[in-house]
Amino acid sequence: MSDAREGQNTIYSARPWGDIFMVVRNQKCSVDLTEVKPGKRASLHSHAIRHELFHFLDDGGILEIDGNLFHPKAHEEFMIKPGQKHRFWAEDTIFRMLVVSFAEWKAEDQIRHEDDYGRKGEPLKL
Repeated sequence: MSDAREGQNTIYSARPWGDIFMVVRNQKCSVDLTEVKPGKRASLHSHAIRHELFHFLDDGGILEIDGNLFHPKAHEEFMIKPGQKHRFWAEDTIFRMLVVSFAEWKAEDQIRHEDDYGRKGEPLKL
């Protein structure tokens, strides 16, 4: 499968009253706002079907993709492809990010590989 956002880079537009970051346009997708508490970490997981675009709204998060660690700044983004193991966490402060999922969003598409809360191998619960 090719990159679901091929040619769809975020567009930045400065206005007199503030800034616009057009993350997705003219695409079928699901979007959620994720907020991560200090000292908390998501499970290491992957997806078989969907791509996920992580658009960080705040500094303070850590992102792991296939064993590589990143310290994103506000408005940095990362495309997670199917099969890539990934997780994110907050050290000292709450951070938020938009998660844009491309392809049909299904709970069964998430596979947990490691989990701090004893949920490894359990299906995702909404």
